[in-house]
Amino acid sequence: MLIEFTFENFKCYRDETTLQMAAAPIGEHAETLIPASGRKGILPVAAIYGPNGGGKSSVLQALTCLDRLVTMPYLVLRTRISKASYGECRPYAFEPESRSEPTTFCTIFRVGDYTYRYILSVLDGEVFEEYLHRRKAGRGAEATLFERSDGAIALGSSLGRKGVNTDVDSMMPYLSFLAISYDIEAVEQAFGWFLGCQVLDYSESSFEDYFMEPRGDEERRLIVRMLNAMGIDITGIRYQRDEDGLEIYLTHESGDGTELELVEESNGTRKLLNLAPPFLRALENGCLVVSDELDAKLHPKLLRYLVSLFTNREINRNGAQLVFTSHDMTTLNSLVFRRDEIWFAAKTPEGPSTLYSLSDIADIDGKRVRTQNAYDRQYLAGRYGADPYLRSMLDWGGVDEQ
Repeated sequence: MLIEFTFENFKCYRDETTLQMAAAPIGEHAETLIPASGRKGILPVAAIYGPNGGGKSSVLQALTCLDRLVTMPYLVLRTRISKASYGECRPYAFEPESRSEPTTFCTIFRVGDYTYRYILSVLDGEVFEEYLHRRKAGRGAEATLFERSDGAIALGSSLGRKGVNTDVDSMMPYLSFLAISYDIEAVEQAFGWFLGCQVLDYSESSFEDYFMEPRGDEERRLIVRMLNAMGIDITGIRYQRDEDGLEIYLTHESGDGTELELVEESNGTRKLLNLAPPFLRALENGCLVVSDELDAKLHPKLLRYLVSLFTNREINRNGAQLVFTSHDMTTLNSLVFRRDEIWFAAKTPEGPSTLYSLSDIADIDGKRVRTQNAYDRQYLAGRYGADPYLRSMLDWGGVDEQ
């Protein structure tokens, strides 16, 4: 499970920015937290709000970029994904010194009894620095698995005893190289966490097929049941793959057995069918789902239902998590979210974007936002920042300005 994600010098974010998934010391919805020894609990969801152009998507793109950098070499070799789309790890563009500095990611996550800390820093497509450490629950000190800096790789004692090769291409993360080349328990755990992340980015059609096609008849049946639970009256799904890609046909309960191709369905139905496989896999395996604009094309009640799959411990038994962006105001309230699950992304007056949680906001007297407050109204009123700066057409000249 994800505990903390920090990044620096990425797109509209110049400074170090952290998405914190460890629960804050607040009381609401404690029953939804994922248990974690030595901690109050881990958040099952994080929802990011903010204006267009404020930096919401860039937070998820940072997560996506790191995940792709780590997993893509493996996926190209081991699956049908044939195009290496690493994603652009572009530095902050509006200061000359930032453009020449590396982009850095730091992820803290837990797998089994171990908490891992993985740092990857890239510059001009090459690995600048890379570190992997882990700590077993109940123990104080971290153990070094490897450290990579200045073109050299230093192995910790456990990897050193394995006699692993340290000669790796400068463009490939060493974690990826180890996962491809060796069967090592610690590497499999750390790399497996990244591989299990369900990053919903459909800019590449091969990735869309990779997520949408069910992995067996049981998953196909679960997809139908999940869609039925959300009001989609289908009785069957048929998948057909040919040289042009994946084709999907749905049979509806109210019809005479005639199949409809997916392209004939509504945009909302098509999106739900896209979401169902990765959501089911995440819930089954305790993985992270990352989705930009999850609310787009969905009824607000469906959005609330999807969130509840992760906040309901009877459904989410394996510690799955959901991180998403949204503009939907109907779910921005204390009935759906804890205050530390609500995040805002916005540009600062100086230019770079910033990310902060509702639980961190305080007025000039130091008073925090209370659960009795109407989050949606206060957000739209500008009380939390991260709202669009709108100007009248007359202020910027209008359509008749020469």
